[in-house]
Amino acid sequence: MSSLLDSVTTGIVSLDGEGKIRVFNAAAEKLFGLPRSRVIGKAFREVGRSVSDHDHPSLALWERLSDALWAAGAALELECDLIQKNGSRRIISYSVYPLGRIAWSVGNGLVIMLEDITRKKEMEDQISDARKKLLAVFDGITDGIQVVDAYFRITAVNKSMTALLGRDIKLGARCYESCMPDGTKCDSCPAEETFRTALPASVMKRLTTTKRSADDQERYVEISTFPMLDRGNRVVQVVEYIKDVTERVRLAERLEHSRRLAELGEMAARVAHEVRNPLNAITGAAHFLSSEYTGDDTLQKFTSLIKRQAVRVNQVASDLLYVSKPMRTRVANVNVNAVLDQALDPLCEQLRDQNIVVIHELSTDLPTIEADELQLEQAFHNLFRNAVEAMPDGGSIRIRTSVGETDERIEVRIEDSGTGIAEKDKKKIFQSFFTTKIKGTGLGLTIVQRVLKNHDGTISVEQPESGGTRVIVRLLRSHPIARHGSGKDDGIPRNCGPAPLTAPHRAS
Repeated sequence: MSSLLDSVTTGIVSLDGEGKIRVFNAAAEKLFGLPRSRVIGKAFREVGRSVSDHDHPSLALWERLSDALWAAGAALELECDLIQKNGSRRIISYSVYPLGRIAWSVGNGLVIMLEDITRKKEMEDQISDARKKLLAVFDGITDGIQVVDAYFRITAVNKSMTALLGRDIKLGARCYESCMPDGTKCDSCPAEETFRTALPASVMKRLTTTKRSADDQERYVEISTFPMLDRGNRVVQVVEYIKDVTERVRLAERLEHSRRLAELGEMAARVAHEVRNPLNAITGAAHFLSSEYTGDDTLQKFTSLIKRQAVRVNQVASDLLYVSKPMRTRVANVNVNAVLDQALDPLCEQLRDQNIVVIHELSTDLPTIEADELQLEQAFHNLFRNAVEAMPDGGSIRIRTSVGETDERIEVRIEDSGTGIAEKDKKKIFQSFFTTKIKGTGLGLTIVQRVLKNHDGTISVEQPESGGTRVIVRLLRSHPIARHGSGKDDGIPRNCGPAPLTAPHRAS
């Protein structure tokens, strides 16, 4: 039996019912650096006391272990450091069993199985350090990364992914439930393709986030997937690399938009100029016929129709000219309350016809601002015109002015009780030529935005709970040109508003 015990690499120490050492195999001798002749027959506790710490520091542990071993009364496992005589530190695993559990043992007592797990612990520490470094790199990557299994369940996700979506991602949730706007598996799923082909794949997708502002909630991402293979080269998991390309997409859209505007601008300017000359002749003839044949009701009806449509065509031509040319700005001190009245004045007749009530809540102590008066008048006129067109069956327009949260700005709110703006159209309303109106040109809000940009102003559109639309315009009290100088005339005709339609003089 002794030779059998000496052949195993695990240290074995056996104690009898009195706590005396009966078995101390060769592996135990090697671990503790003690010959069995010094310990056999001695009490476990006394062995620790009989040998000084100077002679063998680790033996002092025996006494501390003794209390734990006998108190347990059942199998237990411990890990303790052991300092060998040469000063090296080893980590020993102690597995303690009542003797009755060992087939070849008799009587009461304990068996202690000892194993040097120093190398194992060192490898575990190395793995732990490597895992921490990998996790730091994983979370430090600014693009989103998540790992999914064959059922598309997320098994790992980095911090950038949660930051991108603006919400926590639960491990075990399916990737499309956490990421896709409608929570359903996306078409042309790159992860599915990678599982099928064991090859990388990529696709562009739109995500809905829970960011702070509405502008950040819709993000465009490029999802690239890479296979993780087992030893049999089977795909067991897929790494999804999610890169936010929103700014790249928006930049491309803006460049395309600018290109279209440049082309349309050139064409629009030519068309507008060509249209205005014959339009003046048509309008003049209509005025002449109207004044010449006052008693002909049928003729009056048609000449009135001609004049109204001519005004509409003239407005379209004016809008085209306005967006096709650079602005020339003349800054002066402007009373915004007065500008609002001037912008609303051309619509008075239409307001009465459509039974629209205008509610003025204008600040009496509103300071003047440095601005181009005619540009602001054109911008506010377009906003009022939109509000009127949104209420064909009547309603109300509330106009409110106030000083902003800081004295540097003033604020203008225009709120109507009309049809409001569809959710799907909110992001498009400032795009040139986008319109939901049958007769619209899609340039009204483009002009508004252009004027406000020229004044370092801002515009936001809201939908009140009561319905309708609320437009908030914020303007700086000082104009950028006034702040930085440079008020030179650029030679561009400034008055791009509707040109007067004149009638020919009758021969006397």
